Order: sequence, then C-alpha cells, then structure tokens
Amino acid sequence: MNGAEIDELFMRLGRLVSASKNKAGEGTEWNYTFPNGETHRYVIRGLKSHAEAEDSVFTLLIWIWNAKDYLKKRAVVLRTSGREVEKAVSDDDNLAICGDLANRLKHGGLDRPSRSGFNPRLGKVSFEAPQTVIGSLTFKAFEVEIGIDDPSQVTFRLPVLNDQDEEIVGMHSCMLTAQLVHWSAFATKSKERQQR
Repeated sequence: MNGAEIDELFMRLGRLVSASKNKAGEGTEWNYTFPNGETHRYVIRGLKSHAEAEDSVFTLLIWIWNAKDYLKKRAVVLRTSGREVEKAVSDDDNLAICGDLANRLKHGGLDRPSRSGFNPRLGKVSFEAPQTVIGSLTFKAFEVEIGIDDPSQVTFRLPVLNDQDEEIVGMHSCMLTAQLVHWSAFATKSKERQQR
C-alpha cells in the first residue's frame, strides 16, 4: 500500500462526504393511515428520498471503516504496527461507534461485542424544511404535495441510537466528518514517519 493509494482513498472519502451532503433528488412519498382509517399520501418533490439519504450515509460509513484496513496495510509498508491503527480506533469513541455501525451494516448485525460499548444502530432519516424553501404546496382529497425549491436549505437527520433507543450522536454527518479528520491525521503521521 503506497502513499498514492492512501491519497486516492481520502479523495474517495471526500467525494462520498460531498455526495452525502447533496440533498437534491427526484423526491419521496409515503402513506400514513390515521386512527380513523383514512390513508393520506404525502409527496415531496426536489429532495433525495429517505432511502437515497440512508444509502449515502451507509456507503460513507462502510468506506470510512474500510480505511482502517488500508491504513493497517500502509503501516506494514512503513514498518510500523497495524496495532497503532487499532489503538487509534479504541482510543476514539466516534471511530468505535463508526466501526460498530459499519459492521452492523456489513454483517446484518454485530457478530462480536460492541467496540464502543453502546451497541449503536441508526435511527430513521428525517428532514426539516424551512418555509422559505417551499416552492409549492398542493392539497388534494387525500394527498399533500410539497415542492422544494432549494434543497440545500433542508436539514437531514439520521440519529445514532443505543440499546435503550436513546440518541448518542446527533447529526450523523458531523460524526462522519470527525472520522475523516481523525483518519487523515493518522495517515499524515504515517507519512511523516516515512519521510524521516
């Protein structure tokens, strides 16, 4: 594993972060049945769907976690120990949470004890749109359609929950950005060692 391959990895991670922040899309829709039995359809145009937003985060989480394996291979080339990479994970709560989430996604659950001790899982995607970004609002008999003119102003949330369904990390994208900074710092230290 050479330095150019590590640089390529971090460029890929940067592209995935950018893609996860892109909120524009064809839209999303769902039905809701009220206690009285009436079912209403809600349609939102101009945003990513809930599933697309989840896919962006899932892909980013798994690639961030895969960076650990790249850095361990790089450590071997630099004649250091891959244990330093594992120690960096163990010493950083956010990386441990990221690892648990990525492993849960990759394997359909945690097959080993939780690294973080939180047994984290992802909650449901939600979003909030200020009134100023709503370009149209159409009411029909059992349907409401909302057109979003400026998706960049919409806030997406994907909470990280513990075993008791308590939120342990708020804005998921902030946590992911923190992982990139941490891994980048680790990779930079490795580069500095190589140059000595």
